[in-house]
Amino acid sequence: MKLSSILKVMVVVLISGALFVSCDTTQNTNGNFSLSFGSTNSLLKTTSDSLQLTEVKILLKDVKLEQESADKVSGGEHHGEGNEVVVRVGPFVVNLNLTGLTTNFIVSDIPAGTYDEIKFKIHRLEGSEIPPDPEFIDSQDTTMRYSVIVKGNYNGTPFVYRSSKSAHQKLRLDEPLVVEENTSTNLTITVDPYSWFYDGDTLLDPSNANNMDEIDHNISASFRNAFRDNNHDCHGD
Repeated sequence: MKLSSILKVMVVVLISGALFVSCDTTQNTNGNFSLSFGSTNSLLKTTSDSLQLTEVKILLKDVKLEQESADKVSGGEHHGEGNEVVVRVGPFVVNLNLTGLTTNFIVSDIPAGTYDEIKFKIHRLEGSEIPPDPEFIDSQDTTMRYSVIVKGNYNGTPFVYRSSKSAHQKLRLDEPLVVEENTSTNLTITVDPYSWFYDGDTLLDPSNANNMDEIDHNISASFRNAFRDNNHDCHGD
């Protein structure tokens, strides 16, 4: 193959790759549905140790809403699965706002309807995936990839905690979410990142490798509440 032909092929491949990446990272700003995260610290305990978080980043993938249907609910009990609507594929980063405000990270057009569940994956990057944030890959060992990054101070000493665990999440909405055409509706998921570093009333040192399993378990178990929040105040409407 001539050099000019090879260069043409390379250009096509590069352009195609760029389009593929941008399709997943460019967000619709005129959709009828938005999704946000709200951080809380309701479980923060008073102990002899101290913890201050300054940055929390979560890598997400495969966000889906599940529609409520008549055959899912029988006699007040939940049965089976409804139709799923893909909201965003990813992977993409959510940087939590730690001041109590919501972090708005998805705006999308979805079919009008009633939805009662949301699914998503806390995602550790795979080898073939392009990192949306370079901090989710270890700069010294690129085989080390992460799903959650937390920065802060423990007893006045700076730390960076990195989780390499993936976890599928499935949340029943507090109340079914009704999405209508030409009407904006927001869903907020709340999470308490401070609770990740507690075992009961005991504060866990993020720099101690012996605490990693407990902290990673706390992270995967902390996504519990999702509700309509059209004014983005971290409280159900």
